[in-house]
Amino acid sequence: MYIPYDLYDFAFCPSANFDYLASLAAEERWGNENCILRSYIAHLYKRLAQLNNELDEDEENEHLYMTEEASCFDTGLYTDRYESIYALFAPNTREGAAQEWFLKGFFKTSDPALRSIETLPQRIQFTDTPADLVYDYHYKIRLNIDHILGDANNLSRVPESLQGPESSMLLHRVFEGAVKEAERRAAANYMLAVPQYHNGRIQLLLPLCLTGNEPELALAIQREDGYYSARTCLTLDMAYNNARLIARPEVSWIHPKD
Repeated sequence: MYIPYDLYDFAFCPSANFDYLASLAAEERWGNENCILRSYIAHLYKRLAQLNNELDEDEENEHLYMTEEASCFDTGLYTDRYESIYALFAPNTREGAAQEWFLKGFFKTSDPALRSIETLPQRIQFTDTPADLVYDYHYKIRLNIDHILGDANNLSRVPESLQGPESSMLLHRVFEGAVKEAERRAAANYMLAVPQYHNGRIQLLLPLCLTGNEPELALAIQREDGYYSARTCLTLDMAYNNARLIARPEVSWIHPKD
């Protein structure tokens, strides 16, 4: 059964439900008005829709429970007692509703609201190859610095002190040096690299220190045949938002600052 790729085309989602989810899940920094949490659920659902719509008609979707009365999926989040949390939908009975479903709310495994679901759906996966989530120092980084710094979006993310035509050569040298340093640091501690899911593939994020000792950007690297390619950089807020889709990052460099 086909489902829309956009969560908000699939279901009407009251804002109050996301506020409740933030209180139900283990404590985490979800950003202003829980913007990171909302993005997380929307992108998680998009992955769910992708997996669902790729199935043959006779294949069962282990990640999505759906009957005429209810729909449900695992959010990948846990309470502070490590109970899984599920998104539960009911048919949208509002006359003329654009969406077929209504987000009833978010519920932990033991909640009576989930009692009628005999087998709860499995957590959504982003890769079948765990090695994709770990930095391999045998793979060297091929940096396309002209592409990165030639892109206006990327360039706008670097510190202001390194922007402008007069700083062009300095920025190239500093950027290349920061990438080399990040490569060495990740080789010494592979856990420094944080996985993210982008355009259907797993990438790794490395911290870049351009003007001081604290990371200011994240370099996105993607495994190719025998090497990592690097073609873009992200702000730390963007990096955390993307990385959170797979799991809550444990390394401190990527966490949102107070």
